[in-house]
Amino acid sequence: MPKKCIICNEEAAYKIKDTPDFYCEECAKENFADLDMLVKVEEEAQRLKKVLQEKMDELIKEEDRLKQLVKENDEITESNPNRED
Repeated sequence: MPKKCIICNEEAAYKIKDTPDFYCEECAKENFADLDMLVKVEEEAQRLKKVLQEKMDELIKEEDRLKQLVKENDEITESNPNRED
């Protein structure tokens, strides 16, 4: 769902970093002398997407590691059926 400008409710193109304040291009130009101080919504979305992908990759690696540990534990248990835990 696209973000909306807090002034005119049009689709936002910019936001103030670390705030929920979004602006369309026209309102951003009218209200800020330097648009470089604002974050482009698309750039922020790409950054967030990258962070989420890295986290997902970490979780997948951890899941694989845990599956391997369970498999090794099962193999030990099967090869030692008289062992009491």
